Amino acid sequence: MELTLKQVAEVFRVPETRIIQWTTTRGLPFELVADQYRFHRADVLEWAATNNHEFSPLIYSRVNGDLTSAGTHFTDALQVGGVINQIEGKDLRPILEQALDGLPLPNSMDSATLIELFVARECVGSSAIGRGIAVPHPRQPVVLSIPQAVVRLCYLQTPLELPTPDNVPVDKLFLMICPTAHEHLQLLARLAALVQTDEVRDALAKRLTGKPLFQILRDAGQRFHEEAEVRAGDAP
Repeated sequence: MELTLKQVAEVFRVPETRIIQWTTTRGLPFELVADQYRFHRADVLEWAATNNHEFSPLIYSRVNGDLTSAGTHFTDALQVGGVINQIEGKDLRPILEQALDGLPLPNSMDSATLIELFVARECVGSSAIGRGIAVPHPRQPVVLSIPQAVVRLCYLQTPLELPTPDNVPVDKLFLMICPTAHEHLQLLARLAALVQTDEVRDALAKRLTGKPLFQILRDAGQRFHEEAEVRAGDAP
């Protein structure tokens, strides 16, 4: 799905001139079609997440075409993947080896291959989104034959030195494995929305796990979802 300049400006709540500026100064991907700016849905979602930029809940109704509850969706996936505390390691590769241990990978994809895809992505651009959080993922979403999306949160014992937008070392990793590219992009954007909230940032800073963390994420996501429904209803 392609988005117009006006639609993208509405998603990010900025003037259209700011969007044009971002295409040259912040790497927002675009194409010119008949001298008109056009933006691909997948590119906008990934850019929003990895650039740690606040956006309107309209990103779900206008970009994804759905209003699935962000809190329920993301938290359910995290409950499947779980939370690992105090992962040791100073480099991304050994950290990923521990992080992937026990995740449901089909026979067609071994963990070593998946790690190479993650590492290759970091070589062309950091997956850190700020506030000590990184979301390692390949340049193209990993789509595996699994029954549902899986998210795993890893708290690192030693901060990882990755290029970050706010110069805060990475001490939290979110890994995602999804059955479709659409779902991967949804989860990436939903995570970016959740970490904009004070309660979620505080929970991650305190390294919460289990039910307390899941409830905070679910509540924060539900409020975002409700705001999206209101805005979608008000949109012309």
